[in-house]
Amino acid sequence: MRNLMIACLMFCSIFAFAQQKELHTFYEDGSLKSAYRYSDENNYTVVNYYPSGTIMETGSFVNGNLNGTWISFSAKGIKTGEAVYVNGSREGEWKMFDDAGNVRYKISYAANRIVSANSYDSNGKLVAESHTH
Repeated sequence: MRNLMIACLMFCSIFAFAQQKELHTFYEDGSLKSAYRYSDENNYTVVNYYPSGTIMETGSFVNGNLNGTWISFSAKGIKTGEAVYVNGSREGEWKMFDDAGNVRYKISYAANRIVSANSYDSNGKLVAESHTH
């Protein structure tokens, strides 16, 4: 019986440590400001909110660094940006959108440096581009 209790206690302890933890912050009026979901102190996801409750941005941290795709939204809920990070550095294609959700800018990064940048009109037509060497 004692061994069974010890085994159960060990299982419960392991299960508790494997659980993700959540932290919430609030605006003065009590509405949700941010929600963090931690696997540990350096690895977590975050969702930030406008006072209205609409999502402002979402993203992740790995080893304490921005990592993966971050997405931002207007107060009306329209996507305004997509950004990619790898270990805290800007990587890949970033996009910025107008109030109608159309892509207006695309910027490509490699090793935290701009490789190219394109600008589009509201119909999606390329109007300007630049490249670095």
